[in-house]
Amino acid sequence: AVLAVAPGAPAATVPSIAATGIPLPMIGWSAADDLAGLPADVVALAGNGDAQRAVRRALAKRQGPIVPLVTEAIYPAAYAHERAVCVDTTAAGGNASLLAAA
Repeated sequence: AVLAVAPGAPAATVPSIAATGIPLPMIGWSAADDLAGLPADVVALAGNGDAQRAVRRALAKRQGPIVPLVTEAIYPAAYAHERAVCVDTTAAGGNASLLAAA
């Protein structure tokens, strides 16, 4: 889930993202400490240096995996990850049909 944090975030982002089905919790703005309890995989922030510091500190207090903070206006790579799966057929002598039958 992407958490968008900015003044007017819901009004600015919902129309462009609504059709994609991406889970996107949004808050217009609240105390940065409120971020500790919100589920997020990444936080997108539009704000000044003071807001960024407050959000970074709040995210640093979270337990569990590190939640990245994206402050760039256009950075699509921050929201997508590519994964590749490779099947090693060496054990089957290079014959993938032997693995498929197993």
